[in-house]
Amino acid sequence: MLRDLLDHPLLKQARAAGEEQLGRALGQILSPSRAGATVQAVMAAADGARERIDRGLRAALDAAQVPSTRDVDDLKRRLGEMEELIDGLAARLARAETGGAPDAPSGKHPGESSRPGPSGHRSRGG
Repeated sequence: MLRDLLDHPLLKQARAAGEEQLGRALGQILSPSRAGATVQAVMAAADGARERIDRGLRAALDAAQVPSTRDVDDLKRRLGEMEELIDGLAARLARAETGGAPDAPSGKHPGESSRPGPSGHRSRGG
């Protein structure tokens, strides 16, 4: 599977573009006439090559249906938001079941405890 991914045309294209940029950058470095401009050009070429390689790798991962780190982080964030919403709904339901009593001064809702609930998470007010 990894071999297939490495042989993917998009990854090959990204690798070739990066090698081409690297070749241009080395050519500019070896030219002794413009040291400062050469360094700036090399940095710009490296940034461009890095962006192209990143886009190519992301496209290859998408084609292989492998999530990126950004995809996983977004999913974790969204799951955290959903957990907060569910905890808030559970607290509202608990309040409704106890007759809608006002919040306790401790910040906990009636019926909530510090023990983990059925989901294994401690109740959080919402």
